Amino acid sequence: MMLFGIIRVYENQLYLYRLTENHYKAQTLLAYTDYWLKNNNEASTPESRIVPAVLSFEEGVVHCIADATGKVTATVTLQNDYSETVVLEFLSP
Repeated sequence: MMLFGIIRVYENQLYLYRLTENHYKAQTLLAYTDYWLKNNNEASTPESRIVPAVLSFEEGVVHCIADATGKVTATVTLQNDYSETVVLEFLSP
């Protein structure tokens, strides 16, 4: 019985490690997407902003959807189907 408990603890630790690893990868891609959007739209007016539909990376893909208020919803999907979404907002110059 104790052996099964020890095995279960290791399974849970491995699960948490993978979850944390996926979260950090996703956050890195989202941070780079935020950087890319701000860097490429530095001198843009709200009407002429460039928002790519998809940014592809080795670790996964980021899908971007812009709305009329200037907010961009970025959803990252890693190669192992882990996904996270964040709403990015442009500040007026």
